[in-house]
Amino acid sequence: MKVLFVTSEVATVYKLGGLGDVSYALPAALRRLGVNVTIALPYYARIKLKGAKCIGPLAVSWDGRRELVFVFLAKLANTRVPLLLFRHPFLNEYRGDKEMDSPTRFAFFCQTVATFITVEAVNGEHFDIIHCNDWHTSLLPLLLGESPKVFIGAKETLAAKATKTILTIHNPAFHGVIEASLVGKIALDRRQFHMLREWGPPYINLLREGLEYADVITTVSPTFAKEMLKENYGPHVTAVLRKRKDRLIGILNGLDPDLWKPEYSIKNALKEKLAIKAHLRQALRLPETTVPVFGFVGRLDKNQKGLDILLPSVENLLKKRAIQFVMLGTGAPSVVRMIEKVTAKYGASFAFIHTFDERLARKIYAGADILLVPSKYEPCGLTQMIAMRYGTIPLVRKTGGLADTVEDGVTGFVFEKYRASSLVEAMERAKRVWQEPKTWGKMVKAAMRQDFSWKRSAREYRALYKTLIQTKAP
Repeated sequence: MKVLFVTSEVATVYKLGGLGDVSYALPAALRRLGVNVTIALPYYARIKLKGAKCIGPLAVSWDGRRELVFVFLAKLANTRVPLLLFRHPFLNEYRGDKEMDSPTRFAFFCQTVATFITVEAVNGEHFDIIHCNDWHTSLLPLLLGESPKVFIGAKETLAAKATKTILTIHNPAFHGVIEASLVGKIALDRRQFHMLREWGPPYINLLREGLEYADVITTVSPTFAKEMLKENYGPHVTAVLRKRKDRLIGILNGLDPDLWKPEYSIKNALKEKLAIKAHLRQALRLPETTVPVFGFVGRLDKNQKGLDILLPSVENLLKKRAIQFVMLGTGAPSVVRMIEKVTAKYGASFAFIHTFDERLARKIYAGADILLVPSKYEPCGLTQMIAMRYGTIPLVRKTGGLADTVEDGVTGFVFEKYRASSLVEAMERAKRVWQEPKTWGKMVKAAMRQDFSWKRSAREYRALYKTLIQTKAP
């Protein structure tokens, strides 16, 4: 079984967010299970790798020209996973999904990878599975000749029948919108695309094309797979998801247990956490008290992470001097100002650190009593899993991966309705249980015993790969 895992970022090489963590950990876990997986990634100018070897040039057709792309081969750090990197001036930069030219850049990357796959096939090297990730790589199934869904009379190519494609959605809110002139750049039949015309000139939604053409669509938790069908991510995405719901599968993301490993055991966790909490308070100039420490670590995104219900809920308990609160993360200036207003009122009980500091994040995971994750939506979420590794009890909203990983009253606290009053009620319930040492100790131990390793997720993907390979083409 030979798999090409195509992505826009990989931790230890070039990481912008959670996709980078998945793109590192999942292929590594698959390799340990015996899957012959290789990662494909643009060779951004900021990537610094020792030992990357150029294995040759690749002539890629683009906009009526033949562009020369140089292919490099390296090994992913601390793994046995081969890493293919594609170098071209157009692939030098990438700073995030909000860049205006990103859709064109990744359309070129997809064309490059499709060309590489074709050349490999000519040389007798065949990939059984092409595993694409988010809109950045979602043009690949179409480029590889997957079964057409646009016009009658076209036929799936022999290559597409031999190679199966998977598109994993990590965040359906980002689509990769591009002008229809893309069709001319990659020299395909215009009828193979879904031309959209709501405003101005016609355009193409890259994520939508991937959803239409991929053999299977996966996302990062079983519950989120169901929720995606109910939510509105734009008519050109939501409608296709509902149309192809029989091809949609939710596989929960994992967590690297070696990366997130407390320096204490389940047996002595309660004692060690008390000492770490004292250090945390001292570092953040919070006084020693007999109230629990609630924490938040993550992006300060009010549209997803629940800040609009979190801040009034926290303030409700801070007024009563019932808790201390520690918040770490970065966000838009307007959100930061909103948080700072609350901090000014309750500075003696509310510590806000507006930065990304992994060492401090780990200290909060280990030293806080309860971690708040009141997300409006959460495809998978890692903070709740990390918290449990450290014996910190997560308090989450019942959505996506949060619903799949936290058991109410056993490993954490779960509330359902997205409103401040529901969050306050859950926080007060958590505080009451925290005041019962015996019950609290059982929850801490139960949380630390949870297995969120990538081995489980990798086994599910391996089984999916095998099923796809065994499925006969029509």
